[in-house]
Amino acid sequence: MKKSTQIILGSVFALVIVSIITSYALSNYRMNRIDAIVNPKPSATVEDGVVTIDKMVVTILNGTNREGLGTRLGSRLETFGVFVTKIDNYKKRNIDTSELLYRPDALEAATKLAQVAGIQKMTPYPAFEADEFATIITGYDLPEPFPEQIESSGTQP
Repeated sequence: MKKSTQIILGSVFALVIVSIITSYALSNYRMNRIDAIVNPKPSATVEDGVVTIDKMVVTILNGTNREGLGTRLGSRLETFGVFVTKIDNYKKRNIDTSELLYRPDALEAATKLAQVAGIQKMTPYPAFEADEFATIITGYDLPEPFPEQIESSGTQP
């Protein structure tokens, strides 16, 4: 077999493997997303003083000039089982107080989410889509870095 034929076959084989892995990852994501849509009520529990939050579909909007604040908050929330579906900039960039807009039928879970995110201001907002739970608008009052980010980086506040 020629060298060029071997390279082409190897490339095709690698492409097939990557396609299978990608397909599996997307399928797993879709199943989790479908489950969150079918069962939109999140559950929130406190065990041994640790807050865990499951099946929340959340959007984060950065209302500050701090680059990456929404992404860092999203990473923190995902460790608690929250599905962060969108991270973007808020229309204003000078928000002093962070705010959690939440579905009115889930006050207890919203309270737990606000606790984990470090947000004091909560506002019921009935106009969410069926699969949405909350939108967080970050402000300059948001504590950062988060405690686990300090521990993992070895940086002192």
